[in-house]
Amino acid sequence: MTVGGCVTLNDSLNSERHPVSMPRIVAICISLLVLSAPLAGCFGDSDEIGLIPVGDLGISPTPLAGAQLQTVEFTASSPMSVHIPYLVLDGTTGLATNGTTLQFISPGIQEVEMIAPSNAEHAHFLLGEAGREDWPMRASNESWADWFESDDFYLTPYSWVGHPVFRENRSGFSPEEGSLHSTGIIDGLTVYEFMEVFADPDSGYNDLWGPFVPFDPNYDRALDFIQGELSSYGYDAQIHRYLVSSSPYAVNVCGYKEGTVLPDEWLVLGAHLDVAEPGSGPGGGTRVGAHDNKAGVAVILEAARGLAQFDHRRTIVVCFWSNEENGYDGSDSWIDDIPDGVTVTNYLNADAVGTNWPGYYTLVVDCIPNYDDEMLGDQWEMIRLLEWVGSNNNNISNALQLGRELFHSEGYASMKDVDSSDQKRQSISVHDSDRGRSDYERFADQLGVVSVDWGSLTGGSDCYHGACDTLDTMLDMMVTDNATGQQNLIESFDLISWWMFTAAMHLDETPIYDES
Repeated sequence: MTVGGCVTLNDSLNSERHPVSMPRIVAICISLLVLSAPLAGCFGDSDEIGLIPVGDLGISPTPLAGAQLQTVEFTASSPMSVHIPYLVLDGTTGLATNGTTLQFISPGIQEVEMIAPSNAEHAHFLLGEAGREDWPMRASNESWADWFESDDFYLTPYSWVGHPVFRENRSGFSPEEGSLHSTGIIDGLTVYEFMEVFADPDSGYNDLWGPFVPFDPNYDRALDFIQGELSSYGYDAQIHRYLVSSSPYAVNVCGYKEGTVLPDEWLVLGAHLDVAEPGSGPGGGTRVGAHDNKAGVAVILEAARGLAQFDHRRTIVVCFWSNEENGYDGSDSWIDDIPDGVTVTNYLNADAVGTNWPGYYTLVVDCIPNYDDEMLGDQWEMIRLLEWVGSNNNNISNALQLGRELFHSEGYASMKDVDSSDQKRQSISVHDSDRGRSDYERFADQLGVVSVDWGSLTGGSDCYHGACDTLDTMLDMMVTDNATGQQNLIESFDLISWWMFTAAMHLDETPIYDES
């Protein structure tokens, strides 16, 4: 239950692990809120098992700024260890690390630079005796709240603090217009505003078919636009033309941010820039291609904007490919042109995103290579990382668990090729599958690189490769019983942009390799 800003454990845990009565715990929490503004979380204490008393730790500021990098101060009045399961900057190198443990051998104050969750009401910190380094954790698709109320948590030798997080709203926008996901290092409203320009039927960035000939005016206009965006973020932005490639002609636009430790190891993010030309099945082709794949371009750009604000160990590469719809000429040409001595560590892709959670369509997160499509598990390490990253920033544990169930009970095709929106299920499925049908397949097949794709309904959509693949159609599809299409679409863009950004930050520190 929640009382003010204090999160308490359930009755059964309090009766066995915390010998203070439930009404008294509530009173203590309320009193602490009044007396100590920086302290906004509650956890039980017990001399019998040596848990740290709640009053021994202070956290400031209150609340933390959601989706922002900030200085957070921890004040310990007794020896303890404090585990921070979020991205923090190493004070010596300035590089991001995937969580850290503060050791208070004696009372004192320590500060960290950390990124608070983008879409969570609390940040959770784990408290143990001084010197503790081992922290048994929740399941990757389980919420912190469920973990703290579970029997497994009862067996752990530490306690927890839930500290409030508040994400500011951009002025001039209502929740229905996307204000709840409009600020931070990156944000969903910025993705949507980019889409309003890039997917406008009259913008001049349409008819991106192929390109079939060198210097196609529409395609080159889009290339120049994206090159300008990448340059403005601080990337070395380049247009790569492959004049001797197979027909149709191939051209990509890529941005490079050199790593400070391992510059010859490249972590790549990408999306295809082209759209289905006239005559393409099953919808006959499109001019705009808002869902497939301008939305993918937009979220990759936003993730890239966030990544550009930090230094990285490995070189970050952001590419937008040509000819995905016609046989991967763009990504194939780039892969063939990788400089000698350079290795690609992981690849993250976005293709046909946005019309998914929190709407009534499944957000499909596909990890490959896959060797047995009948079983989930060839890429468990990546699956678990992605579930952890997603559920650490967002309240999506129920959606992840439903997505796992659907994958096992109905299969991959049910989420990509069947419009089940009438069931009003809100699900996210992270899995491995041999159904790869986008540029990430090339990185897995040709380079043996563990690769990921964020996507959603394609074959089951009436607008897949069709003239009605527009931003207005996406908005209509994203209307739910309790939110507007714009509100949900912006939340979807925000979720996926943050998910990709945070996954890249993790993979920069610790790549995931194919061990199958």
